Amino acid sequence: MIAALELSCAAGIRTLFSGLSFEVPPGCWLQLTGPNGTGKTTLLRALAGLARPVAGEVRWKTSVRRAGDPSWHSICLFQGHAAGWKDGLTVTDNLRLQRELDGGASGASAALLDRVGLARQARLPFGRLSAGQRRRLSLARLADSRRPLWLLDEPTTALDTAGQALFGELLDAHLSRGGIALVATHQPLPVRENPIELSLAAHAARQSRPDPIRGAEAAAAL
Repeated sequence: MIAALELSCAAGIRTLFSGLSFEVPPGCWLQLTGPNGTGKTTLLRALAGLARPVAGEVRWKTSVRRAGDPSWHSICLFQGHAAGWKDGLTVTDNLRLQRELDGGASGASAALLDRVGLARQARLPFGRLSAGQRRRLSLARLADSRRPLWLLDEPTTALDTAGQALFGELLDAHLSRGGIALVATHQPLPVRENPIELSLAAHAARQSRPDPIRGAEAAAAL
């Protein structure tokens, strides 16, 4: 189980949300919604350990997640808007490199690319792929992952209907293994398991106004 307890995050001096608490048990997924700017990406980055919350804590099972803990990065898979693929490397080489970074998973990369519809593009430089094809390469990473926690930011953006259905299959398989997922999305997802729904709008509505003194200090420091 992953849990957030009284979590607060900020962007600069502006509080994005505060007092956020939730729990997601094994085999379940949380659908994170809210208008742009309410902190969906920031929350996912904070859960992944890539951003530091202002207050609160994150728990995995019964342990508090500590910033910089290398074991946490072996538990969670974070996939944001910028997936980190290299334009100059081929599709195959990008996937092989990512698989090594994710822990050296076994199996043929060619089979993964075939599953996500990129077999014909395997030798192309990543920079020549369309937006939808780039997103399909991210699906190949998910198809290969056995990490128990997925943190995904708008994973179906630019995908066609078939690509969205494939994402749903991958998430269903992950949940059936007892995995957990937190997904920021603006659209319904084709997943069998009903989500735990969480909107940041209510928490963002309670955000504090910027402190004029702190604002003046920040401006003076520029």
